[in-house]
Amino acid sequence: MYAVFRRVGIPLVISQILAGALLGPSFLGHYLPHVGEIFATPRGWVQINTVGGYAFTLHIFTIGVKTDLGMIVKSGKKAIAIAVLGTAAPHLAMYVTALALSDRIPKQWTDTFLLTNLNSWWSLSAFIVVCCTLDDLHLLSSKLGRLAMSAALIGDFANTFAIAGVTSYLLQASPEEKLQRIGFASSLSFTIFIALMGLVARPVILRLIRDVPEGGILSESRLVAVLLISITCSFAGELLGLHATYGPFMLGLMLPGGAPLGVTLAERLDRLVAGVLTPLLIAQGGMRMNVHMVTDASTCGLLEVFLVVGILAKFVACMVPCLYCQIPVRESVAVGLMMNFKGITEVVYASAFMDSKVLDDEAYAAFMMNVLVVGAATGAAVKYMYHPEEKYVANQRRTVESKKVGEELRVLACVHSQVDVAPVVALLDAASPTPTTPVSVYLLHLLPLAGLTSSVLRSFKHSDRHCVPTGSKATESDRVVNAFQFFVEQRQQGSSSLLPYVCIAPYATMHNDVCTVALDKRAMLIIVPFHKRLAIDGSVEPTSPNAGAIQDTNINILNYAPCSVAILVDRGSLSGVASTASIDPIDGLFPHRVAMYFLGGPDDREAMALAAYMAEDAPIGLTVFRFLLPIEWQQRLDPEEDELDDEATQEFVDRWVDDNRVMYTQHTVGGSHEMVDVIRNTSVAFDLLVVGRRADSLESPLTAGISDWSEHLELGVLGDLLTSADFGSRLSTLVVQQQTRAAAGE
Repeated sequence: MYAVFRRVGIPLVISQILAGALLGPSFLGHYLPHVGEIFATPRGWVQINTVGGYAFTLHIFTIGVKTDLGMIVKSGKKAIAIAVLGTAAPHLAMYVTALALSDRIPKQWTDTFLLTNLNSWWSLSAFIVVCCTLDDLHLLSSKLGRLAMSAALIGDFANTFAIAGVTSYLLQASPEEKLQRIGFASSLSFTIFIALMGLVARPVILRLIRDVPEGGILSESRLVAVLLISITCSFAGELLGLHATYGPFMLGLMLPGGAPLGVTLAERLDRLVAGVLTPLLIAQGGMRMNVHMVTDASTCGLLEVFLVVGILAKFVACMVPCLYCQIPVRESVAVGLMMNFKGITEVVYASAFMDSKVLDDEAYAAFMMNVLVVGAATGAAVKYMYHPEEKYVANQRRTVESKKVGEELRVLACVHSQVDVAPVVALLDAASPTPTTPVSVYLLHLLPLAGLTSSVLRSFKHSDRHCVPTGSKATESDRVVNAFQFFVEQRQQGSSSLLPYVCIAPYATMHNDVCTVALDKRAMLIIVPFHKRLAIDGSVEPTSPNAGAIQDTNINILNYAPCSVAILVDRGSLSGVASTASIDPIDGLFPHRVAMYFLGGPDDREAMALAAYMAEDAPIGLTVFRFLLPIEWQQRLDPEEDELDDEATQEFVDRWVDDNRVMYTQHTVGGSHEMVDVIRNTSVAFDLLVVGRRADSLESPLTAGISDWSEHLELGVLGDLLTSADFGSRLSTLVVQQQTRAAAGE
């Protein structure tokens, strides 16, 4: 079911509720009363409900651990305004509506305080719901996604402490001495509870995770100890009148996310808790819904009025601060919809209130139908109207080809691990930046989202516990940045600079952070590593267990980048050559020899411009091979592009005609097979091969037949050929794509 719904943006939790509803009395259970016993007997469902409740508590604790509490500090005025107005407005609107319709409210609702309870949790934008739904929509890394999560987290805090404070105040203000004592005891116990979690439970858990080695996870005994502490906090919260999830969530927020605790919880619990037990709890909530019980139109209509008023009030209240801060109307609407996401929290609360007889079967069914409709509609609407990739459009050309003479080359270098560092540094070293041809390097260390709920994009700080596994003085990010910093320090002063960043995000949305940094820093070129490398035995192997996800990230970067992109395929030839100190370019020997194969088109022109930049002030040997078809074969399908190719190559020849480091040759070939023979015979003399991706170029006889066997489309036809095992090359290859997204008229 979710495989279909996800295409239109309907969250996973809605599919799980519907799956339960299909088996319940609303659908199949109405005609086949015992169909639910296929999965469990009535007694079995009681056990599943118990285990599911425990699993939900652990799920909340895990989310608390993964949550970066710094979001509140960094959220800014917009998130605070959205949280305050988005929580207060529906409270007030539903309260006023209840006063206006007080004569129509059923006595049963008054006796069970239904509207009071409904007001308290229907007005809330639960952080867990917003976070999980944004994850389903792949919007965790988006600007609005971060804003909505910050507002939801602040709203959760504000709502919890406001209710506790108001309740205690009203009790203490009561004329009855007994109620005053209860109010004072409530305030005191709440304060002591928070203090014990912060001063006792937190230090104990920090002690348990302190000496875990880098890259390691907690042992089973330590993990069990942590879980027992969280369950103890849950039980203590229940004794104080709080919901069972409150204590574990607050404790989780007090603990550091990431490794080792967050990663351990993700690896050991997510598959079982979030993947099996919690969905069973949600499905059971759907099974309890019986739409055939909805018979009283006046009662259900009254409930619908309260729910709609709450939704509209929150929607408008969340839009107002966005519009005031000059956020576009379309994005303001998206924020209002995000803050109205509904899901697991509503299901759990509704089931609990049904067990306590606050909700009857009819009200429960009507409420769950609203959860389904609102949850599905808001998710689908956000997916339809909010596309963060649309903003990654530069207002001017950001390419190496359009770079002015003497202007610094702004490069965004992306690395996933230490394996990627050496080839990228070697590529930058091959360019040999100087004060007249400077390079500004923006380093982005890309890390998968593990042990955290919200994505992170920030400037690098040494030994940041959120970045990588702890346990040693130097983290992986430290070592990555140190390697690039060493490269900068070895260059002449004023020739290069470094500004490192750390990005922690799901692979599905990692390209958003890459494109954001590239756009903000006006990068001209993004360098990303290929997801495969050459093994010691000569075979090609993935660079990491997440190679497939890295490949998808590279493809997304190619599709949405606001500047040119280069994929570096490392085969060791570039980083394994001798140093510049041992080779004399005057004798015709160079520390790096670069070949550029030119077929034509914007990507090839960009590749040639990059190769020319590398040869500007560097002791490298550069040879450009241009392939042409025989005159009788030439079909000028795009005369404008052909003219641009001729101008670019002629300008290149005029610029380098007197430089013995650079050569330019033209080869007239009778098709792809002859071109491949030339490349095979000439490439062995070089360390680095540079080609254009040619993804949007017209089909040419030069590539006819080759494209049918392409395995990696992100490398283009020629790039895939040069890096294939059949070609047999052990040379590093740089595949270049020129900027494809620019403002109209540029």
